[in-house]
Amino acid sequence: MTQVEYVDCCPPNWFVLDVMREKSRSRVWVALMIDVHPDDMQALYREGRRARECWVRIHGKHRDRDAAWDALQDTLATRH
Repeated sequence: MTQVEYVDCCPPNWFVLDVMREKSRSRVWVALMIDVHPDDMQALYREGRRARECWVRIHGKHRDRDAAWDALQDTLATRH
């Protein structure tokens, strides 16, 4: 298994799988992103290709998952 890299900005045309705390009880959040739409994972698997993935740091400190998700959505909206 390869180690997933951390990046500071969202890669273009990547998809968010989940948002979670960087460390337990931390207010710093990260998003797990992949380069393939989640609905296309089966076709990718049949082709023998693996999806690339990365952790994206969500700017700011957030109390809960919903606040972190909203901040990430705001970041993605301003990029597109």
